[in-house]
Amino acid sequence: MDYLKTILSAVDPFLIAPYRWIDNPMMGWWLGTFILGIWASILGELTLAAGYRINRTAVSQRLNETSYYQERSINALKSGDKRSYKAINQLANDAFGKSFFLLMAMGMSSLWPVFLAGAWLQSRFGDVRFSLPFFHNGLNFIPFFIICYVMARLLVSAVKKRMI
Repeated sequence: MDYLKTILSAVDPFLIAPYRWIDNPMMGWWLGTFILGIWASILGELTLAAGYRINRTAVSQRLNETSYYQERSINALKSGDKRSYKAINQLANDAFGKSFFLLMAMGMSSLWPVFLAGAWLQSRFGDVRFSLPFFHNGLNFIPFFIICYVMARLLVSAVKKRMI
């Protein structure tokens, strides 16, 4: 865990800066947390793009294999050959499973910055509680960070679509 503390200490001046741009502490917290969400979204998108670039041949092969077996199984079913249909359909299902989990793994790779941001927020704001009705002890930063991250993710996605 010492390596995590080293990383968090190294990025702390960069991450805390937006929290200090506004004199009002609550507004500064919301702005800083939203910008942290933007940075996590952008870093996640860059990780996803790098993962796709590295794995694009494997992804393409898996998707082509899935389409190939799916087409063959449909042709076998149309011709009335149920035995071939079942055998080819099993191959199609296997190919689909491989491509599905490869794409899922790549998609999940875009979330690692969220956990790093959460660790940093814990180190900086772990003791802060937000008072809300019906919550006796208040809430920590997690639900508010999730809200900011989702909004930032939507913004980054919209900007990405316009850039492409």
